[in-house]
Amino acid sequence: MADYARNRMFFASSTSLMLAAAAYMSFSLLWHDPVPMSWRIPLTILLLIVSQTITGMRVLITWRPDLPFALVRAGGFISSSFMVLSWFVLLRDAILLTTFVVFLFAPDVYGIKNAVFSVLLSVPAELVMLAASIAAAAVGMARALTVPGVKKVDVPLPGLPQDLEGLTIAHLSDLHIGSTFTGTWLKEVVRRTNALNPDFILITGDLADGKPERIGNLLRPVTDLKARYGVALSVGNHDYYSGLRAWVKTWRDWGLTVLLNEHKEYTVNGRNVVIAGVTDPCAVLFRSLDESMGAPDTRKALEGAGKGLRILMSHRPGHAEQNAALGCHLQLSGHTHGGQFFFLFPLVSRLNSGFRSGLYRTGSMSLYVSPGTGMWGYVPMRLGVGAEITLLTLRCAEPVAPQKPSYRGKLGG
Repeated sequence: MADYARNRMFFASSTSLMLAAAAYMSFSLLWHDPVPMSWRIPLTILLLIVSQTITGMRVLITWRPDLPFALVRAGGFISSSFMVLSWFVLLRDAILLTTFVVFLFAPDVYGIKNAVFSVLLSVPAELVMLAASIAAAAVGMARALTVPGVKKVDVPLPGLPQDLEGLTIAHLSDLHIGSTFTGTWLKEVVRRTNALNPDFILITGDLADGKPERIGNLLRPVTDLKARYGVALSVGNHDYYSGLRAWVKTWRDWGLTVLLNEHKEYTVNGRNVVIAGVTDPCAVLFRSLDESMGAPDTRKALEGAGKGLRILMSHRPGHAEQNAALGCHLQLSGHTHGGQFFFLFPLVSRLNSGFRSGLYRTGSMSLYVSPGTGMWGYVPMRLGVGAEITLLTLRCAEPVAPQKPSYRGKLGG
């Protein structure tokens, strides 16, 4: 439920993309026999309207910040159903295209081509696609809105001092309070996280979808997070969209450690542990913000840091290779939501330098990409990937040869 007035580029591109998807879907689903001509125009208009659910919800929330939460989730369900239907249409059309190409070069002795086209282009088949989309959205939404369980991951770090063997980090990311989840949900996340009794709790951005004056009370439970040595957070793109300057002031007034291209050092078993955080690349869209909230700068974040274990919080995972070269030993990221829908996994990996979800190694650095503790509220659905509260345990490991960052370098998780 962010204020998107200052994010016009995203607003315009997402609106155009959804309109284009609806236009293609209407042509594919409606403008052919045996769909009755009298249905085609009204159903096309309906599909175009449904495609703008995300845009409509953003506009409504800008005008009415107190919009009932149930209405927001209803909009999310409609947009989720639309997304799944679009992929069913693409899959159906891929089958039709393949069938057409095959029978350009092979005789259709048994009438297979006509049978495939007749079945897949029938009204009953399209109604089945619609029903399946609604059902998948319902299942995916139910899964997305539950409080996530704990996933435990051992992280091998070459050269880790024996004194730091077994250090634990509770990793949270992409809470998106305001657009998807309420304070009640967050309180349970906090309770489950605290029950792990971690050495550190690190939050890698996208905490808020909405301004402090509207959702501050919903996000306030993060102040109850407790760790043996410290709790710290970095920021994500949605925190910028929601008014970063006001949020940073609010978080710091609450006593939270917010790291904006800076670091904080801790002593653990006589060893120095550096926790650093960088800003988000979308900072370039917000030129009026203070310089401290500008573009991400890992060099600046580590400037003056003492020797020791260096852990970097970066909302987006894409620059892991550069961060490894700067001497980071472990990077924690989020942003990808794990791909959110299985049919988006390849695209999300490509958009994030091959990193989608789980544990990777790039150079001598380990990278953990959280699929998100929460998720964005306008398409609140998970199919093929769950949310998680992650408990990372650091383990000593032998030095390894550098590896090129890609999904092929994934270690597990």
